[in-house]
Amino acid sequence: MMPRALVLVTVTLFGCGDGGGFPADAGVDAPPPPGTFSLAWTVSGAGSTAITCEQIGAQAVTALLRNRAVQGGSTEVFTCSTLAGMSQALSPGIYDIGFDLNGVGGDPVTGVIATAPMQMGIEIKSNENTVLMPLAFVVNATGGMRLTLMSSATAGNCVPVAQQGAGIATNTITLTRASDGMCAPLTFSVSAGTMGGTAGTYVVDCATPAITPCIERDQELTVTGVASGTYAINVSATRAGMECFTTVDQLPVPPLGRELVRTLNLASVSPACP
Repeated sequence: MMPRALVLVTVTLFGCGDGGGFPADAGVDAPPPPGTFSLAWTVSGAGSTAITCEQIGAQAVTALLRNRAVQGGSTEVFTCSTLAGMSQALSPGIYDIGFDLNGVGGDPVTGVIATAPMQMGIEIKSNENTVLMPLAFVVNATGGMRLTLMSSATAGNCVPVAQQGAGIATNTITLTRASDGMCAPLTFSVSAGTMGGTAGTYVVDCATPAITPCIERDQELTVTGVASGTYAINVSATRAGMECFTTVDQLPVPPLGRELVRTLNLASVSPACP
């Protein structure tokens, strides 16, 4: 009987491909080149009067972007005073974009001063810049002031020195705009005080400052409808015909009808007036 031949054949399979071996990974497709957008804006008050960003405490224009193909959103921030800008590189797509004017003059919580209408369906294309419609921010560029005067005397501004007061007899006030140094001829309402002093008004006249009887520390000087911006105030106080106390301060009047509340500290300007 013929012996049985057992033949063991081991077959190794190799992948097909150029040069043998496994095919190379195809890899992930590279993202498309980005694009940008550019925009310009104006800031105006009542009657379309142009105002500066500084005047209303505006620091930035924020673009709020939502790519319709992506969850969530992103922001682009531009310096307000430049009045124009271009975004960083953005992924191509269809965007809805909102716009806020922000700064220290805005809402105490959000910082928003004004908004501009949202622009919908903006297409950002690869290697292209998309020019948006011009923005127009309209702002209530007026505010108010509520001021008090404070000397270092224990008993008050108008109380005689012998009774631990400052012994002030009269006050004068001047107010100028920091932007151009021009006089701001405002009329302050002066409240009655419980420590003394009667209610009345004070009209600012920088050329010939009006002399008013001593204003006590619990009397308030208020004014509304003031154009927003920074003002320089100078308050002088006399005792026995001599200037004894003064204060020079910067007053940033906010926009949006809001009120600046400030205590002005009267400092002695003469050794004879401690």
